[in-house]
Amino acid sequence: MENKEVTSHSIALSVLQEGIKKLAQWLELDFPSLPLMQHQAIIRAKEVMSWQNESEFKPLNLLFDSIHLQGYKRQENVHYLPPSIIKNESPILELPALEIPDISNFKKQVKEIIGNLNEEDLNNLSLLNLCLEKIGSYVSYGDNDIAYSDFVKSIVMIAVSLKNNPSADSIGLIGGDLSGIQKFIYTISADGALKSLRARSFFLELVTTEITQQLLTELNLPLTNVIYAGGGNLYILTNNNHEENKRITNIIKARFNDWFSKSYQGKMFLALDYVTLPVDSLSNDKLSEYWQKIPKKLGKQKQQKFSNQIRDFLTPQPSYESCQVCHRDDQLKLKPLNPHDADSSSACWVCRTMFDLGSRLFKIKAIVRAKRAKNKSFKRTERVNKIVLPGYEYYLYENINKALSLVNAETIFLINNWDLSNYKNKKIKPILLGNYGKKTELENESGFMSAGEMVKIAENSGKIGRVAYLRMDVDNLGKIFAQGLGEKLNLPRLASLSRQMTYFFKVYLNTLATEKNYNLLFIYAGGDDLFISGVWNEVIDFAFEIYQSFRKYTGYNPSVTLSAGISFAGAKYPLYQSANESGEAEEKAKGNGRDSLGLFGEVFKWEEWLGKKDIHVNQLERLDNLREYLGGDVYLSLFGVKPIVDSLQKINNSYSRNFIQNLLATAKIQEQKIKEAQKRKTGLIYKEEIDDLKYFLHLPKIAYTLTRLPNEIINHPQFEPIKTSLKSPYNSRYYRAIAIWLELLNRSS
Repeated sequence: MENKEVTSHSIALSVLQEGIKKLAQWLELDFPSLPLMQHQAIIRAKEVMSWQNESEFKPLNLLFDSIHLQGYKRQENVHYLPPSIIKNESPILELPALEIPDISNFKKQVKEIIGNLNEEDLNNLSLLNLCLEKIGSYVSYGDNDIAYSDFVKSIVMIAVSLKNNPSADSIGLIGGDLSGIQKFIYTISADGALKSLRARSFFLELVTTEITQQLLTELNLPLTNVIYAGGGNLYILTNNNHEENKRITNIIKARFNDWFSKSYQGKMFLALDYVTLPVDSLSNDKLSEYWQKIPKKLGKQKQQKFSNQIRDFLTPQPSYESCQVCHRDDQLKLKPLNPHDADSSSACWVCRTMFDLGSRLFKIKAIVRAKRAKNKSFKRTERVNKIVLPGYEYYLYENINKALSLVNAETIFLINNWDLSNYKNKKIKPILLGNYGKKTELENESGFMSAGEMVKIAENSGKIGRVAYLRMDVDNLGKIFAQGLGEKLNLPRLASLSRQMTYFFKVYLNTLATEKNYNLLFIYAGGDDLFISGVWNEVIDFAFEIYQSFRKYTGYNPSVTLSAGISFAGAKYPLYQSANESGEAEEKAKGNGRDSLGLFGEVFKWEEWLGKKDIHVNQLERLDNLREYLGGDVYLSLFGVKPIVDSLQKINNSYSRNFIQNLLATAKIQEQKIKEAQKRKTGLIYKEEIDDLKYFLHLPKIAYTLTRLPNEIINHPQFEPIKTSLKSPYNSRYYRAIAIWLELLNRSS
């Protein structure tokens, strides 16, 4: 390889080849004699990351076990991830276990994959990169909690960044933040809003992808130097050529912000900047200090949005009829949002494009990226969906083979596809998207299910006809990345955390929803958060499933939790208002000490919503203060909201209005008395007055309410634990939530 030009691509390829070769040696496989490069940049990168040739492949410890935030209990258990290969389609959630797993079956699977790689495959950077991620994400080499794939890719990133100056003391980190996402996605109101929202979310993912691609091209970097890109954020490791990095980031920033200003009225803004970081910091916790400089610099840019385009904003512009979807008034011609509906809203070109795109996203398997000047070979007779971005056009295909046949494609992205046989072409790269959605069943319609259909499904099952909107994200994510790993922080662990969060929200949630065939639509599911709509009771069930799966996925680490909010609406309720309401419910959940869910106007810890059956109160994890106050050696047949609702539904799925109204009245009396006590100028009558009102005032009223139930319920053998549980002080806070839930489950109008 000495006679060939040393490029960033060749350095990345050589390190990946060596990474695959080590796996082959471990498996005692014959491996092609490749001329592995001995470049000084690679040697230095190995030194920085302590690449030890004598290390062995072992089961991977759960990285989340190492996370601890101040004020939270430390993780006490040590978990292991089962050594496994990522499936070609619909990868499953690999859950950690306390026992050290057997690695023998994994070795057989890896042997088969590596044994099928030919020399052409071993010179395909994209294929090797995906191969390493597919087989190396659940096994360690060296440090027990660093996945082999993240370890090797960190060496790749560092080596590429040091290519021009192997002895450099520092390299560069580029960070980007696309702000205004919520304004662009959520502030729309019109027919077909759900599919339009899904399209807008998808569009923004492509914008982030395109910004990343242009940076890589201009900086002459391979795709392996992307630490993270998605949801409007990106991080790329590069060289320490400060002037060049600054010049390129400024060019691309100006290019996209000019486009946002002219085409989208400045609703979005790209903050893009660059910092240097010492090479030695990549292997220790000093990395956090330099990493945090990027958000601070981006924050300053966001305070001075469009400073270079200010003249455009100040120049008087003519005003026309407002778009009935996004309300912009700078478009001369508005046309029907849905050309097949005479009563459709008048919409601008952006909203019409998003509506049309939303109808065609359902089965997209491949995305083709091509320069706008070189796309003349595309057959206009084919049903191809086009998205125009600065300098490039993206074409969407349901058929992978059609995408592969396009000779002028610069890049071909395959969506959520892990099948190595599809990556023989060097132009092909994977892209991960949270893209679950049920197909519409309406005649003459295509794409995803509408809000109206979701309402009908609920009504047809005897429930109230409503759509629910779920917003959820990881608590304290910034602190987790900056502080959570403490002294163990380094580049591979940072990359691994990012990858594992992405896997959960963009990969595994698709599988979870598909397994249950939920009537849902993922409007957005990104690196650490999501926004989902669907049939209201199924959204609630899925929210609980997401939380429980995430807690298992993270080893029940007390420092790594989720908060969420759920709102309800009719089919024609303004969607932007629903997004605001679910967002407000989520904020209230955050204000409840996090690890909480806002639902039915109430906010409780997830443990309180999900509840437990047959449990001693000492087993409750998040309710220390409650246990301390109520005390006693108490055993509960049913605790929490959901177990009581489920048990009542099993006995009789229809309740008198009086029972539900009495539950609500009991809750109202308690709330009123507590407010009166809190407002007394003279203070409380005694220290525990409010707690006594909260947990014991309900007893006479609830006892009376239970005696008024029909005999077939009172005499039912399974009713006794329900009666006892409803009278328990531990469940007195949940009456309103229980009553509202029962009401919605049993009222179809």
